[in-house]
Amino acid sequence: MKSIYWFRNDLRINDNHSLNLAIDRSDKILFVYIHDIANKRNCSWGFKRVGEHRNLFLSQGLIQLKNQLNKYGHSLNTYVEDPVNILCNLVNKHKIDTIFCESILSFDELKQIELLNKKGVTVCSLWHSSLLDKDQLPFSILNLPNNFTDFRKVIELKGIKPYKPIVLSKRISKIYSIDDKNLATLQINSINYDKSSFPLSNNEFMGGEQSGLIFLKNYFKGEQPSTYKKTRNQLMGKTFSTKFSPWLSLGYLSARQIFYFLNNYEKTKIKNESTYWIFFELLWRDYFRFIFEKFGKKMFYKKGLNFSSVEVKHSIKNFNLWTSGQTKNQFINAGMFELNSTGFLSNRMRQIVASYLINELSCDWRAGAAWFESQLIDYDVYSNHCNWAYIAGCGTDPRGGRHFNVDKQREIHDPQYTYQNLWAHS
Repeated sequence: MKSIYWFRNDLRINDNHSLNLAIDRSDKILFVYIHDIANKRNCSWGFKRVGEHRNLFLSQGLIQLKNQLNKYGHSLNTYVEDPVNILCNLVNKHKIDTIFCESILSFDELKQIELLNKKGVTVCSLWHSSLLDKDQLPFSILNLPNNFTDFRKVIELKGIKPYKPIVLSKRISKIYSIDDKNLATLQINSINYDKSSFPLSNNEFMGGEQSGLIFLKNYFKGEQPSTYKKTRNQLMGKTFSTKFSPWLSLGYLSARQIFYFLNNYEKTKIKNESTYWIFFELLWRDYFRFIFEKFGKKMFYKKGLNFSSVEVKHSIKNFNLWTSGQTKNQFINAGMFELNSTGFLSNRMRQIVASYLINELSCDWRAGAAWFESQLIDYDVYSNHCNWAYIAGCGTDPRGGRHFNVDKQREIHDPQYTYQNLWAHS
């Protein structure tokens, strides 16, 4: 069988179930990555969907992926095009039988698969971005609990553990490589990331599977996992949090790989509240994925899952002040300046600036989610949208939205104005 493997947000060769499925079923294969041309256009809120920081992190990882495939005698063919158009052209040009890819449950990605099927293209998509497989869940997606605590308690009570990560199929060296001889590259500007908590210009923070695995191994060699819960709400620095999210977002690492190292750390070094909290965060990430499958496009509605009590307003003027870091609050401005300058922001600051946009500036939470999509190097549609809905009171949390007292947050997390001064406008 002649196949295409379409890399999406799974830019790794290890612990990649859909990639192995494609390799094991194919006699000839074409490896493809497509820079969706829609990302070069403005979104409905008036700015580009993907900014320069994520593009840089992506380009770094694609270079590593290409080099890894080269070792097995294969090429990575990259395109800047509409994914449906280019895939249909490749199917016709190379007489492809099946396209294999990762299943992504976001609106745009599902629409791409639907359009390919309508054009008569056979697509085999496989879900593999979660810690737990859906067949491990003790309830159907329709019966998924509508709050995380209930979900977590059932998973822990039943002792459900992730499957072990899988290795790359050995058949990759035996199947014939189809090379379309296409290599599209993105123009990336040189940016100084010296002040960033995730300086992706440094070798240890570069995008790619190999970089991610090295970082993962080094993280679990030290003491950081045993103190994670105490430091995770800090605002700045390279070591206050795990920093796994950028590599997870583009699939350079899988959640199962992280759990494998975490589990080994707990067996050989220490198991405490902090190591548990790393698992806790991975489980939250899973829950958001399953919530997306349960509620589908409702997650993109103005009132999210709350169709009665939440009033959603929007001030274009206030939104522009927020995105440019020109609000009346210098602590908020510091956070937005860090985000815009580096593509990264601590989880605590993400919550604070999100609350400020929604509650103090009276703006639509979906606009904030779209700005994060544009700026964050670790953008993940599931976590991003669900976290914004959580802050806005439009998600599954029964307690309503989250309204942060910004002055109090600054006093707790930046009492000496260290963070605020670091990111003050020069």
